[in-house]
Amino acid sequence: MVLGGTFDTLHAGHVKLLATATLIGDKILIGLTSDAFASTYKQYRVRPFSARLANLRNLLSLIAPDKDVVYAEINDPHGPAVADPRLEAIVASIETAPRALEINDERAKRGLRPMELVVISTVRDGYGHVLSSTYIRRALEHMRLEPK
Repeated sequence: MVLGGTFDTLHAGHVKLLATATLIGDKILIGLTSDAFASTYKQYRVRPFSARLANLRNLLSLIAPDKDVVYAEINDPHGPAVADPRLEAIVASIETAPRALEINDERAKRGLRPMELVVISTVRDGYGHVLSSTYIRRALEHMRLEPK
């Protein structure tokens, strides 16, 4: 089981993604974007890798303390998922499913079998907005700008 992401501002969508992975797989590989890679596509400065990794480990210890979880720093959109023949499934959100399909295409080019793709639906807040780290950051900034 593999999944990946930046995991900057952890939210219910991340919990759903991680919980799904822990329900399906006994061994889980989580690719966590490096600071340098995250800076190439994020519109804001993400928390340092060490902080994101610590937060992710803490969250996984609550969700599935008995699971075998390995963390890998990734410097590209595919990480170890394109090369590890032991991986059987990949968990993605609706938004990241195209990347998972791209990873499977790359695996096929390398003579590896495609992974089963498990896609989770989005998680929305009480107003119907799709939760994302970007959305949460913008909402927090807006709250700080509102007069009290």
